[in-house]
Amino acid sequence: MAKLKDQYADALFEVSEENGTLERDLKQAILIRDVLKKTDVQSFLLHRHVPASAKRQLFQKAFSEKLAWHLMGFLYLMVRNNRESLILPTLSEYIDRINRRFGKIEAKVVSAKELTKEQIESIRTALAKKVNMQSEQVEIEITVDPDVIGGFYVLMDGRIFDRTVRSDLNRMKERLRLKREEVANES
Repeated sequence: MAKLKDQYADALFEVSEENGTLERDLKQAILIRDVLKKTDVQSFLLHRHVPASAKRQLFQKAFSEKLAWHLMGFLYLMVRNNRESLILPTLSEYIDRINRRFGKIEAKVVSAKELTKEQIESIRTALAKKVNMQSEQVEIEITVDPDVIGGFYVLMDGRIFDRTVRSDLNRMKERLRLKREEVANES
């Protein structure tokens, strides 16, 4: 499946590049991703009893006259080939490729509560250092998830940077376990 996702992303990227529309297509791909990632929309798209015509109609209503022909064609192709589950992963890869071309990287920050502008900028600066980029090259998408027990985690470039209370507690628990084993081995 990963290979197929990459092939679709390659094809989309190639068309955008040939058309000289990478910047416009990036904005449109982000729009599609943001609309389609909603839980109810995903449920609709992935439901096997929803006919392809209804899915195409959803795309038409949501995106008519807002998308380049190749992006709309991509959506229709995915439905026709029963590959709805690959739409979001392919779009994410496509967006990442365009961002890399422009020297940008996208990071998703998930926090327990709303972050202040200062906190967001601090995170942006730290992430930029980690990937050797300027902070303005790091695009941040913020999501609040009440299930996160304090702190935040970041998804960026296929990596997770976890600064949640839960992960801190797990690390502490592991250190205590190792310390107990060490003490038991000394006895």
